[in-house]
Amino acid sequence: AKRLPLAPPPSFLAALSTAISIAVSAGLSTMLLLCFPLALVSLSAPRDEVSFDFGWRFTTGLSTHPAQSDEPPPASADPGLHPAEAQTGYDDSGWAEVQLPHDGLIAAAASSAACRDGCSGKSYIPRHVLWYRKAFTLPAEWAGSLLFLDFEGSFRKTTVWLDGELLAAHDCGYTPFRVRLDNATSLRRRLGSGDSAHTIAVFVDPDNGDEGARSHGSGWWYEGGGLYRSVALLRVPPLHIERDGLFAYSNLSWHASGGDMEEEG
Repeated sequence: AKRLPLAPPPSFLAALSTAISIAVSAGLSTMLLLCFPLALVSLSAPRDEVSFDFGWRFTTGLSTHPAQSDEPPPASADPGLHPAEAQTGYDDSGWAEVQLPHDGLIAAAASSAACRDGCSGKSYIPRHVLWYRKAFTLPAEWAGSLLFLDFEGSFRKTTVWLDGELLAAHDCGYTPFRVRLDNATSLRRRLGSGDSAHTIAVFVDPDNGDEGARSHGSGWWYEGGGLYRSVALLRVPPLHIERDGLFAYSNLSWHASGGDMEEEG
């Protein structure tokens, strides 16, 4: 886990004071100067980031329709809103133990019977639906914090449950996404009463059409399938800077005659 200090060190405060003085002398905009107090907010509060790459269980297919290597995936692979695989008490002891990043398709053998036309990317690997589950425990002192799971990448259509409660869905296989956990019913009820055990379940449908159709937001090559990038658990205080919530810009103009650059007001 990575934790930022409870308070910024004196060396940082001294450097910040110098930077503000230089900025004022240079005539930088008030908006830019406002960024410095916000940076202090971020540094003055505890923040934890924990790798979520280990301890996953994995399987292909649905409990109601197990994947067969020589059969194409079913036409309708929707697990529904309350699938058995997402429930806390579901027995996943027979699932494979994996760590992330993970390609849930590449381990399957190519099958000309299941992919008569080659399937996506002409890989001849059938794109069966994928399930991931992970049991984890949260410390009691995290009560009152905001908790997120940051998924760096999952191909393709991804649905996330916590203790059987549907939390989020994400359709694009090329973009990261964030799932908030602390507003889930089971977590709100149990975290404040001590260390609490939970189960995250992730369903991934890697189908992108036989030819990688544009209608599925994909390409024609073999992209793999499943949680192909890392996942991290993030804890932040209620007062924090949102991800991608802080930026600064400057308007500059170039005078060709004198070769000077100046900031526009």
